[in-house]
Amino acid sequence: MDSKELKQELDKLSKKSSVEDVQKYIKDMINVRGFKNSLLERMCLLTEEIGELAKEVRKTDNNLAIDIHKSYNSNLENEITDVFICLMGMCDLLDMDIVEGLKNKEEINFKRKWQ
Repeated sequence: MDSKELKQELDKLSKKSSVEDVQKYIKDMINVRGFKNSLLERMCLLTEEIGELAKEVRKTDNNLAIDIHKSYNSNLENEITDVFICLMGMCDLLDMDIVEGLKNKEEINFKRKWQ
């Protein structure tokens, strides 16, 4: 697959796309762009992206101080998406189906006592 085919795959995604479709796109994107990261490297990237998301969220709260002289070019949607891409990249590396992971985790949660 090349960048042109990847773009075609991206254009096919919609709000009605399955999680499997999204996971496949991210797997293909990682391969096309040559991101050959280890699990540890992907975890570090995820941590970095979470930090960027936290900084973006801080800008939404008028009670938290930020550097008003600094130019911020990002937005919440981009930062949340970056975190999602990192998580899906980790799923790819682990050959993990996130839907199955969700179902398994929720089965554990349903067995807990909720107050």
